[in-house]
Amino acid sequence: MNDELDLQDLDYLARVAEGRGQAVPEAAVARLMLAGLVRRPEHHCEGAPVLELTPAGLARVRSSDQ
Repeated sequence: MNDELDLQDLDYLARVAEGRGQAVPEAAVARLMLAGLVRRPEHHCEGAPVLELTPAGLARVRSSDQ
């Protein structure tokens, strides 16, 4: 599934990495979750990010930074 992500999806992934998951449209969240790159935290505290990277998402962000 990761190969099917476009540049916009990678931009959305970067937003999640920056703690700005609330700025990602739900359709993009669904694609990123299906790809196994992001998840919703089990416990959500006020002020905490609404999305977090999975280990695969973190690896994808790190590889795209190089």
